[in-house]
Amino acid sequence: MTPAYRSFLPQVSRRVGLRLIALAAVCLVWAACTIERADVRTPSGEPPEADTARVRKVIDELARAFERGDLTSLDTLYHDSVTVFEGANVDRGWMAYRNGHLAPELVALGERRVRLDDVRVRLAGSTAWATYAYTLSATRDGERLAVRGVGTMVLRKLGGRWRVVHSHTSGAPSG
Repeated sequence: MTPAYRSFLPQVSRRVGLRLIALAAVCLVWAACTIERADVRTPSGEPPEADTARVRKVIDELARAFERGDLTSLDTLYHDSVTVFEGANVDRGWMAYRNGHLAPELVALGERRVRLDDVRVRLAGSTAWATYAYTLSATRDGERLAVRGVGTMVLRKLGGRWRVVHSHTSGAPSG
């Protein structure tokens, strides 16, 4: 190898290396932008705010139906194969959760009030997920109870309607 070639090779390698690093950085930025755009596109082509508002409405209606003890309304908001993680319990399927967990809870808890805070909805096509903080106040056996917690819900747009396919809450007595 000639001395001129030896001195040229590190410069070429350094330039190629810098170009590869720059290309990799551009690809990462482009991929991040593409992922972010995918998060907010709606299958119908509507602005993302439309489906975000619909998902938020489902979450708010869940809270109101729980407060009313309205299992008929809740039947329309949960998917038949929902999974529900609540505390250390896992319920698989709407009927298992509804009849084995939720219905007895609604009977035991009176004067139910739910407040949702910091609700954040994200979209990816026909899937949405929401994170939130909640405060539940109720009476049980004549005593006041209050629970503060956090939750995550995953919803799917099925047949033109958003339905809960997964819910995970974690709470602890407050005060």
